Amino acid sequence: MKYYRLFTWILFLFIGLLLSCSSNSTNKNQAVKNNANNTALPTSGIIDQSCLSDPNISFSYYLPKSYTEGRKYPVLLLFDPHGDAHFAIEKYKSAADKFEYILMSTNAIKNGLDGETAGHVMQSLLGSLSKQLPVNLTQLYVGGFSGGARYAAMLAMSGSGVQGLMVAGAGFTADNWKNLSPSVIIAVGNDGDMNLSEILALNDIQDKDQRSRVLIMRDKGIHEWPSLDKMQECLAIFTAYAIRDSIESDKKKLDLILAMYDTLDKSDYCSTSPIHKALFYERIVKALAYQKDIDKYGKSYAVMIQSSSYLSEKKLEQSLVKEESTIKNNYYTAMGTKDTLWWYTEMQKLNSSIINEKNNFKQAQLMRIRSGLSLMCYMNLDKTMKANSNQDAYYLSVLYRNIDPDNSEAWFLAAVMEARSNNKIKAIDFLSTAGKKGFNQRARVNQTTDFNSLLGDPLFQDAVNKLPN
Repeated sequence: MKYYRLFTWILFLFIGLLLSCSSNSTNKNQAVKNNANNTALPTSGIIDQSCLSDPNISFSYYLPKSYTEGRKYPVLLLFDPHGDAHFAIEKYKSAADKFEYILMSTNAIKNGLDGETAGHVMQSLLGSLSKQLPVNLTQLYVGGFSGGARYAAMLAMSGSGVQGLMVAGAGFTADNWKNLSPSVIIAVGNDGDMNLSEILALNDIQDKDQRSRVLIMRDKGIHEWPSLDKMQECLAIFTAYAIRDSIESDKKKLDLILAMYDTLDKSDYCSTSPIHKALFYERIVKALAYQKDIDKYGKSYAVMIQSSSYLSEKKLEQSLVKEESTIKNNYYTAMGTKDTLWWYTEMQKLNSSIINEKNNFKQAQLMRIRSGLSLMCYMNLDKTMKANSNQDAYYLSVLYRNIDPDNSEAWFLAAVMEARSNNKIKAIDFLSTAGKKGFNQRARVNQTTDFNSLLGDPLFQDAVNKLPN
């Protein structure tokens, strides 16, 4: 990605870095206020703050329930591609409680930022860590999903002292990792994620000296944040490596980690695929080798990767990946050359195939194809709308909702295009559909000037008022 090169100069070791931060806002669930001159730290709920170095940059954090004043904690800094700081923290609070981590996020890192802006934000966040929060600076971990994962990788590879990296739904160029920092990398990819190939490409790292420092997680599913169980395992892995590297001194946590793995092994966690299960056993061996008795897991791993079911599944997936490339290229060629009726018919077939496909890996392949088409359509639509190329944008908006009919963004942008064409009834109808599909950005609607001609329409206002908030 083009931003990787821009990040080499951005960050540096950050003990004593920058200015402290003052509190400025409230929890979504409860009001939490903190005066800048008050050294007592709010200890419950998700706390929002803004940086003195730049009051326009805010961040949110969560302290584990075991928080004790005067103690330093590991911290996981999470980046959401949409800049929703509360979403990621809320989703993983119980994992943070179990392994005693501070969670931190920001609404200032989101898709579309240039390298200079992102670098300034990250410098401010690191300053907040070093001055404002009770953080053990040797246990700084960073993670993210999709575009947020790309920013997380940039930060981790920049020499900023990041100990561990978790990327979900996106990868990074393997050569950017110098085997020094971060010291451990966890890559999470679901079978139906259009970016799965980026996660699988990180296996190239495993041929290097630090093979035991790269851990791959896979599961069924689509392009989305990891499940709570997956994040819990990520924190367990970070903790296990910290103990091995003498960064974390509490070796009793190894018992907690092994107990977690024993419980997961007896559940349906990763049980739907020999490939997934083999990676699960591999992660246990890597994380706990030479620290706990995991001989049974080592044997299970050896048996699994030699089983006929595993080898058969690997062979099938390899053939499907090759086939996938051809199918995608054919669809990409059709974008702009085939009319909307052709796309409607074709996407009906594709969506029907996804629903009816019995083989999990073939179904995942079709899901990746659809997701890739959806992303490409969105990116092209965004460009043409900004360029006011309305004819091309209208075509793409029709394709977008045909390709991804459950995507609320597709229906919102379709409403915008209908408003541009002065098709008021369709614009209101599509906006209502966007709301039913989960669109909840009422403020964005009010800020979209294409809807100005509809402001006095009571049906439009009713549709806006019904949007989830």
